[in-house]
Amino acid sequence: MLKCLKPILLFILFAAGIVAKGQSLIGMPKDRVKALVETEHKEFRRDNSVTKQHFNYLKFVNGAKTRTWILYFTDEDVCKTSKLVCDYSDFDEVVEELSASHEKVGDSQWEYHQGDQTLQVTLTKQEWYFTVRETLKKEEEESLK
Repeated sequence: MLKCLKPILLFILFAAGIVAKGQSLIGMPKDRVKALVETEHKEFRRDNSVTKQHFNYLKFVNGAKTRTWILYFTDEDVCKTSKLVCDYSDFDEVVEELSASHEKVGDSQWEYHQGDQTLQVTLTKQEWYFTVRETLKKEEEESLK
């Protein structure tokens, strides 16, 4: 039974943009991110309910409204970070998959490599939800400035 559930879990986590074997959206242009989400992550729909003009981002919500995926962009419209906001019903599965597919480097931090870049994944617990942030590792981000 567990073997049957694992492909489903991997698909769910890939759709959320946090599986190392999946393609990270960090570094992609905004128009490519939009197209990729529309074609590869069909369970997410664009959410334009709140628009903050001083932030350059795209926001998506899954059909069950249990996950919100926010992608932040530079002034040049290049994806610089992603944040997945989840309810706690997915917590154990997300932590298990992160630990299985990424190198654990701290209590709630993982890293993985994509090409010549190191990406950092940080899980943060809040009272009613938790977040999973994906960014370039700080040293690499500093060297790009």
